[in-house]
Amino acid sequence: MPPAPTTPLPSSQPPAQQLPTNPITGGFSFRATSKASPAEMAQLLSILTFLEMSQEDDALVALNVENRDIQKNPYLFSITYFKPDKIETLYSCIPGMSPKKRRLEVLRNTLNMLTILNDAYEVEIKEIYQILEASLADMAEYVTADYEKLFSQHDSLKSQNAELSKRVHDLAGANDSLSKENYDLKLKNDELVLRLKSLETYSDSVLGLKIQEWIKEHGGEINISEFSRVHTVPEMRVEQILNKLVTEGYLEARK
Repeated sequence: MPPAPTTPLPSSQPPAQQLPTNPITGGFSFRATSKASPAEMAQLLSILTFLEMSQEDDALVALNVENRDIQKNPYLFSITYFKPDKIETLYSCIPGMSPKKRRLEVLRNTLNMLTILNDAYEVEIKEIYQILEASLADMAEYVTADYEKLFSQHDSLKSQNAELSKRVHDLAGANDSLSKENYDLKLKNDELVLRLKSLETYSDSVLGLKIQEWIKEHGGEINISEFSRVHTVPEMRVEQILNKLVTEGYLEARK
């Protein structure tokens, strides 16, 4: 049921706008006996500049708008009715917000106002204790759930970290093994290169025989450049061996 129409207070407080009715999702109340008029209570609460106050029948209505929608209508808010025989608070809770946490926030704000109105109200302490006890139980459950979530995330991250550390250790070992294998392969490759070079390089006696065979196959002549290219031997060395063969009488130089 929507609240009754409100009227401005006979004080310096500006008139409040039409009280919001949606989306009210929670509330609480406790018995209390008023010792001051709505105007006097409004004067005491005027230090809370964010409040919008008005009078509804014989009650002071305090509206706290925390957020508005795109049409500038109150969206996240709380309304507290300071009545002659009780104090009642209604509040909204928007999607994505914890209802238990929201209730604690609104209760804190209501108790803050009640502290300011200490001399204007006699409150049933027993009922406040009951509300506080229920709210503290909610808070404990809320905090416990958060801690359980954090511990769960911590355990998951710890497990992931251990797995990643093991993988890093294994990769480091594999890298060391590959480095050793690479070093051994390099040594073997260098050895094979040396052996290949030794096989490709003729000794003087072998090169002398190759030269003699070439001369026989080419009608007693030798093209040093061609021979050097075919046998991958420097031309200078071919000339040296040729001169040696002539000097030792294995070949005769043409006149």
